[in-house]
Amino acid sequence: MPSNKEFNSASRYVPERQKNRFVKDTPFFTGSLFLLIGISYLSFAIKSLGRGESFYFLTSLVIFFAFIASFVMLRRGMALEKIYNSSKYAKAPTFPLKTIAAVLLAFSSTISAYMGAYTLFPSIMIGLAVVLGWYMYYGFDPRKDKISGYENSKSAERIMKLLLQAREDIDIIKKSADDLGEGDIKVSMLDMAKAFEKIVKHIEEEPDDYDRARKYLVSYLAELKSMSETFVKLDKRGKSEEMKESFLETLAESVDKLDSQYEKLLDEDMLDLDIKLSVMKKRLQNEE
Repeated sequence: MPSNKEFNSASRYVPERQKNRFVKDTPFFTGSLFLLIGISYLSFAIKSLGRGESFYFLTSLVIFFAFIASFVMLRRGMALEKIYNSSKYAKAPTFPLKTIAAVLLAFSSTISAYMGAYTLFPSIMIGLAVVLGWYMYYGFDPRKDKISGYENSKSAERIMKLLLQAREDIDIIKKSADDLGEGDIKVSMLDMAKAFEKIVKHIEEEPDDYDRARKYLVSYLAELKSMSETFVKLDKRGKSEEMKESFLETLAESVDKLDSQYEKLLDEDMLDLDIKLSVMKKRLQNEE
């Protein structure tokens, strides 16, 4: 069974905390038209305030905020969807941001039409047309978890959170290596990161092997990440030389151990398959 420490780290970690990837996957221009339309309603609200038309001022302000919220949620929703689509295993986004944005946009369009020359029914039809157009162009949020191969939804969520945390830790090790510049330490740190990545990728493809590799991804990875960050800090202060040989030895031993663990995972998969084949052969023989 996983330790309490492991469960606590899982409960604290959420995919939305992958800031670097989230920012990278956020579309730059998508939804900009909604932002411009929202700004035009802000201008209308200011003019209404100047004329003393409090109703039009408040209504225009509400529509302005609805357009801005739609703009923000669309971009965030598309970033989360891109991360979801690029992952073999993933939980659906917690909040359907794109869908909420579509409803907000439909609501603001309906109010805007009703404030203009349209009666209630045509205004509602305009709002529904906005939802349909949104669905055809942007689509709605994915709502189905991609957890095929996992024992159940809880098991999938626990393992995926920890794998995401592992990838985040691996990225930190890579960044620490880059901060060192060229040299043996950098090469060894990148080799260690690759060794961890092989195990993570294997667990993503074979979730049943997670318990066998858990200690490497939970405790070893966290400790080696911390050591890497500390070494970089010492290097920046010019005090890393006396620790260089010891750190290199630790990195080399870690890579060897990780490669050995990876091969063991593959060997155990072969053993499991061999056992299953033997059992199946016996069953088929008994039925003859």
